[in-house]
Amino acid sequence: MKRRRLLLAALVLAGAATGAILGYWTPSGRRSPEPQDVEHHDEPVRAFGWVDDPQAVRVVADAQRFCRFRDTEAFGADYDGPDDVFLWEACRKATGDLLPPRDQKGVGSCVSFGTASAIEHLLCVQIATGASEEFRDLAQEVIYGGSRVEIGGGTIRGDGSIGAWAAQFVTRFGVIARGKYGTQDLRSYDEARCREYGSRGVPDDLEPLAKQHPVKSASNVRSWDECRAAIRNGYPVAVCSSQGFSMQRDADGFCRASGTWAHCMAIVGIRGGARPGAFLLNSWGPNAHTGPRGPGEPSPAGFWAEFAVVDRMLRQGDSWAFSHAVGFPARKLNWYASGNPETRFLLWKPGFSPLHPILGFESRNRVPTNPFTFPRNISCVRF
Repeated sequence: MKRRRLLLAALVLAGAATGAILGYWTPSGRRSPEPQDVEHHDEPVRAFGWVDDPQAVRVVADAQRFCRFRDTEAFGADYDGPDDVFLWEACRKATGDLLPPRDQKGVGSCVSFGTASAIEHLLCVQIATGASEEFRDLAQEVIYGGSRVEIGGGTIRGDGSIGAWAAQFVTRFGVIARGKYGTQDLRSYDEARCREYGSRGVPDDLEPLAKQHPVKSASNVRSWDECRAAIRNGYPVAVCSSQGFSMQRDADGFCRASGTWAHCMAIVGIRGGARPGAFLLNSWGPNAHTGPRGPGEPSPAGFWAEFAVVDRMLRQGDSWAFSHAVGFPARKLNWYASGNPETRFLLWKPGFSPLHPILGFESRNRVPTNPFTFPRNISCVRF
């Protein structure tokens, strides 16, 4: 009888282990990160979602001919600007404030959130440097589904995606602003829709809309030096890594490197001085991280990380800088402000055409040779 009990217990344990393995690994061997509680057990579940697959990154990089950022003009250009570069200042100029904190909630969709946040800051930089566009929030669900299915072929079981797949989707297809498009209601983030798109892909009627707004260039960023050059030139970075952090910011706004997160965030600022580092914009809402935010009054949704830690994250190989998003042309409104027919409220400037998309990463600290690239004498450090 005792032997039978031991045998039954062994079978139960083996079955549980087998079920855990089958539920946690994809058919191709990719690990699908599951939502985890990060550090505080009385807080809501924090979802991750980055799938570490170096082979998939190489396939995308080779197929798309994505270059390393170190090979771009922007990386090689001389720089004599300040050490502190805060791209959220472009958001303040373009929209009047910081962009709202994003929250992926319980879905492992961080790759789409980190990619969307990087592109949203890129759109703000373009507007702040003269593009006749208006800012629109982006639908993360579209990037999530497109990266997993249109690019990845639906090979990941469970939540999660790969940074390279998201980079390939936004350059091959594009992005979609929040709004209602026929039967597709994308006016606000929806977890069920995110998982639906992640399983079935982007609906066919949305793909033509995405292709109206592609990101013209993506470049692989694999070091702190490349990241710093990208931010200095106004190109935000989506960083994917397994590096975890504490949730409490210290007196300088830094979170301590701690633990393991299979996660993607957006790098939207850098600082120099005695404690250089990068600002990582997270996707867990405004209250996940606590403590002082550091210089520049950045978003409450992020934190500063030491440059050596960021360098280690980038060397995992699946981080991407974005350039030349085809944005949303400013609209000429046909009504009057405050009922005064003498005062027209216009978002469109007469005689100013939308920013012409040019391939590549130019230095924004020189006078451009192409008149459509960026206005003359523009510094993307302070707006």
